Amino acid sequence: MRVLNQALLFLSFLVLFFIGSAHATAQDPSLETGRKFAPFVLSLKPSLQMSPLPGWMPGPAVVRPELATIEIPVPALWSEPAVERYALTVVFDDRGDGGPAVEWRSPDGSTSIISQGLGEMDIALGLNARTILLPQALTREGGVLLVSYYAKFDSLVSLAARPAREDPLAVLGVQSNPALVDEALHVFERSEVDGRRNPPLSGDIRRGAVVEAELSAPVQELEGEVEFVVPVDGLVEGGILKLDVLGLDPEAAIQVRVNSISIGQIGFPPFRLDDPTLVSDSLGRLVLAGWRTGSVFVPARFWLSGENSVVVVLRHSEVETARRVFVRNAGLHLRFGAEQGPPSSAQEPDFSMPNPIVPDPQNTPLPEIITGAR
Repeated sequence: MRVLNQALLFLSFLVLFFIGSAHATAQDPSLETGRKFAPFVLSLKPSLQMSPLPGWMPGPAVVRPELATIEIPVPALWSEPAVERYALTVVFDDRGDGGPAVEWRSPDGSTSIISQGLGEMDIALGLNARTILLPQALTREGGVLLVSYYAKFDSLVSLAARPAREDPLAVLGVQSNPALVDEALHVFERSEVDGRRNPPLSGDIRRGAVVEAELSAPVQELEGEVEFVVPVDGLVEGGILKLDVLGLDPEAAIQVRVNSISIGQIGFPPFRLDDPTLVSDSLGRLVLAGWRTGSVFVPARFWLSGENSVVVVLRHSEVETARRVFVRNAGLHLRFGAEQGPPSSAQEPDFSMPNPIVPDPQNTPLPEIITGAR
């Protein structure tokens, strides 16, 4: 009997131990339901609408048309343990005047500029969208997020404030510098979410047998088709055409011809139907705002020695929305055979044998950020 009591006591201890361990290691259940990571969405067009107030927001947003400003209260990070960063997405009619500004008002009343302008300068793109990651140094103690578009308040379409959690990530290579990942696994580079205007790419880069050639970096309108002439000196094993596109309808496509032969169309990453950059136009049709990066693979058999013609063709959807389509950062990655090597015209240094990269303790990379619950 005494042995049985000892066995029951030991079994009770194990049950309590495992229950305690489960409570200590279990993830916050609100993360799985998405309550703490529910976005706040404010639509101004076609009419003013606000989403239900998520649990992390201390109060409703305030729209001040007379000041051309929207105010969004943001709690201190310590008050929401599951939340570690905040991201803001703004959809607006980009008239080439720099776009809306984003500021932060601290509890003491001081104001800091996060972005002087989210849009382009001197180029009217139409429907645009930018996502920025709010600096943790500002949001740590809470405050108010200010989105202003002076004299152009009617150009604001919608905005979404979303909480994020940090998730350490190992990144291969030195070119990629991710800072934000959304629920569709769209990776935002650090330069995309810092609130500044991204400068266009410049110059060609050679890395061993691969040449990354710039075709057209500045923003240009795609009307019908655009041709790029690519000189090739060597045996090409394959190529990838990449470019950024704005204004392309979800039903439309961009086809590519190489040396008068159709090779397919540009492929773009998938998007979610609750993506804040997916909005309705004046006729109620869903359209995507902002820049998207796409690419297409060009097999070796399509490349010729000498000059090659690469033509990008815009194919509108059956239901035309009449939106202007723009491209930027058009580039071509070419891989050359080992015997022939890359073209002799490349002037860039050869990075095929880089020196070992020694981590700098003073400049350690920041962790990657993921929005939304998973």
